[in-house]
Amino acid sequence: MPACLDPARTALLPRRGPGGVLFTFEAPPGVQHVAVAGTFNSWVGHTCPLTRTGPTTWQATLPIATGRHLYKYVVDGTQWIRDPANPWVSEDGQNNSSFTVDDQGGVFVRQGTIDATHPTDVHRRHAALKSPDWLRDGVVYQLSVRAFGGTFAGLRQRLDYLGDLGVTVIWLMPLFPIGIERRTGSLGDPYAVRDFTAIDPALGDADSLRALVDDLHARGMRVVLDWTLNRGSRDNVLTVEHPEWFTHDARGELHYAVPLRDHFAGFDFSQPALRHWLIEAMKHWLTRFGFDGLRFDDSDITPLDFLSEIRAALAADHPRIGIISQAYDEFHHLDSCDLTYEGGTRDLIHQVARGDATSDDFAAYWNASTYSFPRGALRLRWLEEKEQGRATALFGRNLHHAAAAIVLTLDGVPHLLMGQEFDEPSWRTWTSLFEPFELDWPAFDDDTFRHHQALIRLRNGWAALRQGSTEFIAGLPPGAIGYWRRGAGQAVLVIVNLSRNPVELPPETTGLTSLYARGLGLSAQGNAELAPFGCVIAAQGLPA
Repeated sequence: MPACLDPARTALLPRRGPGGVLFTFEAPPGVQHVAVAGTFNSWVGHTCPLTRTGPTTWQATLPIATGRHLYKYVVDGTQWIRDPANPWVSEDGQNNSSFTVDDQGGVFVRQGTIDATHPTDVHRRHAALKSPDWLRDGVVYQLSVRAFGGTFAGLRQRLDYLGDLGVTVIWLMPLFPIGIERRTGSLGDPYAVRDFTAIDPALGDADSLRALVDDLHARGMRVVLDWTLNRGSRDNVLTVEHPEWFTHDARGELHYAVPLRDHFAGFDFSQPALRHWLIEAMKHWLTRFGFDGLRFDDSDITPLDFLSEIRAALAADHPRIGIISQAYDEFHHLDSCDLTYEGGTRDLIHQVARGDATSDDFAAYWNASTYSFPRGALRLRWLEEKEQGRATALFGRNLHHAAAAIVLTLDGVPHLLMGQEFDEPSWRTWTSLFEPFELDWPAFDDDTFRHHQALIRLRNGWAALRQGSTEFIAGLPPGAIGYWRRGAGQAVLVIVNLSRNPVELPPETTGLTSLYARGLGLSAQGNAELAPFGCVIAAQGLPA
């Protein structure tokens, strides 16, 4: 949610200074050490110390590349503190502070009014790259083969289920052999890749993978492969063949800078031969197995120029490729990636439901996040992603249903994590995959599934919900969010009640055709109203 700054604190914000970005932190008396950690230094808590410049003032200037950066201050080596001067909290659900270094060296903090008449310089100057229709119009479903179907062959047996749900883009979590050295859990972290050219034999062989991708294509679905971009396992085959391609600590041992990730070995992207090798490996998977795109893990700590190099090389042979970036970076949209993450919608839904924000605040956030990005940038909107756990654990079941009605009808590209659509209870985070794990299918909640299915079918059937403009309705009762989606000669109205109280519907609903509703009824006064956590989707025009 955009906020106005206290002028007295403006000087404490990250800002452009001689030689880079100047950080300023006011520490309580008695503090002995302050550092700054973020995506620009792989979240290492001690390598970027600040210097005391006053009784309680600490500062440092760091050279930081173009793009979005998340950060916290590290006080006395143990306290990780979001910048109290900065109102811009990251959209990743992890309570980090944010700033962007633009392509002219300026430092931007999202604040105040940002909308169609007050866009940022980035929005004015830049348009996003043109993405393929299959991704722009898609509904993304992320799954682990082992957890969802056991093997490639087992997953093929569940394709009717995915088709019935209506999702159109299947994101397969890593398929590679998993590292053994220092592995966590009996199976290890699937993002700790031992060989980027091989398939985990527990999942099947090359022929069975190709058959899976072909079956998905035959059903009109596209397939994206999850790729761990900036690291391998400590026993990755390349650590023996090319140790110079990896980062090392002061003792010369393999090292990955991100804290608490001792089972990884970090790539050294200053090595051109490494970049070339990785790109060729990606080409192999796209060509050999027919993948339609890639999803890059932790791309927010990968050099932007390498992302652009990858896109140019892959698109030369695969012009309709789609690339999903696990980042919140405006500049990933210029010439490298199609989708960046957008978790702020989830946070604002929660705030509105608690009464800590209004529908106008929700609209202000949407405006700020839209008009601070390049024009036409696609955002991956999610209620669940692998680092956050289940939406129902955060919202409760009924609010989860209401939140789904927003994410699946708002602009951008919606994302579901396997099992989210039936309230699967056993998944925690991707660390669930470190041990034998499969979705708890017997716990299937049919009502949750049918709700998601109906919303996805509406999105697939109405072009306005996929490509139309978004216009928010002001002045709704507390807890209600409403907006029009307009395009392709259609107008679709969405109103969702996030509160525990019934809300009266506004006049805009009169005379429309109801496409889908939950909790729609009449008040004691005979007026149309939505029950707690209800929703109504109504339209003018015909589906296309």
